[in-house]
Amino acid sequence: MNDLSKELHRCQPFASIDQEAVLSLVRTGDQLDNHLARFFRQHDMTFSQYNLLRILDMEDRPLTCSEIGERLVQVVPAVTALVDRLLKRDLVTRERSETDRRTVYVAITKEGRKLVTPIVEHLRELEHEVMSELKRREQKELIRLLQLVRTSMNKAVERRASESLSSSGL
Repeated sequence: MNDLSKELHRCQPFASIDQEAVLSLVRTGDQLDNHLARFFRQHDMTFSQYNLLRILDMEDRPLTCSEIGERLVQVVPAVTALVDRLLKRDLVTRERSETDRRTVYVAITKEGRKLVTPIVEHLRELEHEVMSELKRREQKELIRLLQLVRTSMNKAVERRASESLSSSGL
């Protein structure tokens, strides 16, 4: 029995190597998500809030909600709601475009920068701890393999969407 089987207290083997790999990804992702959630709770924010502030901190200009959404690590269904929460804490500002009133720009405030700057260093330490069992070469291989998995998932989603459309007669 492998380590994941022991962790999950499985009494039967996995149905396939595919199943074991997917469950291993899910288990690892869940543990990482919990680890990051605890870390960001200590800083009175969520990963998504930090991610949005960090994106704005690294940019030299305000961004639209659409531009922010394209840059976020995790898919957030309502970037506007995320911006609203940060706005209430005076961590970002929001202004309408003078040329197109439909366009709204979001910028990080001095308070936002003051909050996010020290977190960056603490997060680097956490990232180093999480990856400490892997050599640099292994980390690069992991990155490459995870990209392949994301590519496979995206192709599967596109294929299923296409099949769904063709079976519905559209």
